[in-house]
Amino acid sequence: MTRREFMDELGALLGDLPDKERLDILADYTEHFLLGIKQGKSEHEIAESLGSPKTIARELLAGYRIDQAQTNASVSNMSRAIVATISLGFFNLVFVLGPFFGLIGVLIACYAVSFSLLVAPFGILMEYGYPEPSQERLLLLFGSLVSLGLGGMLTVGLLRLTKWIYRMFLKYLQFNVQMIRGK
Repeated sequence: MTRREFMDELGALLGDLPDKERLDILADYTEHFLLGIKQGKSEHEIAESLGSPKTIARELLAGYRIDQAQTNASVSNMSRAIVATISLGFFNLVFVLGPFFGLIGVLIACYAVSFSLLVAPFGILMEYGYPEPSQERLLLLFGSLVSLGLGGMLTVGLLRLTKWIYRMFLKYLQFNVQMIRGK
């Protein structure tokens, strides 16, 4: 593969990156070729030593997506980072996608419990109304207040837990990319 072919393929594969970053990366790889030629290597030898442009692009895109998810926390940025990391290999399909869906499932279940604890008191009060006070009615009212309080505390705790899991999963993705790169 010649320098031109290598650079054209790498440039096309990095099309999702902002122009400035893409041009900086291409300039770095052009410099690799120029230094290799000064050392007496052929363009083909240099291209082989650098590796496949597809692999290089996948790694760079995964790193970019992870950085994007760190700076702008959103579900779409996290999803893009996961897809970019998974594209690095089948190994990641098991060790990235599995834990991600497991955590999402547990969080959804916890949010459902929290929501039901918040809504249950209103259902109880609508079912039994507000008749004269009795020991049974006071117990229902107390149970409703406990449920509302637990639901509120669980919701606040889950929001903090979700933010923490987001940050930890980003660190896990970064670690995974470094493992693939062999660092």
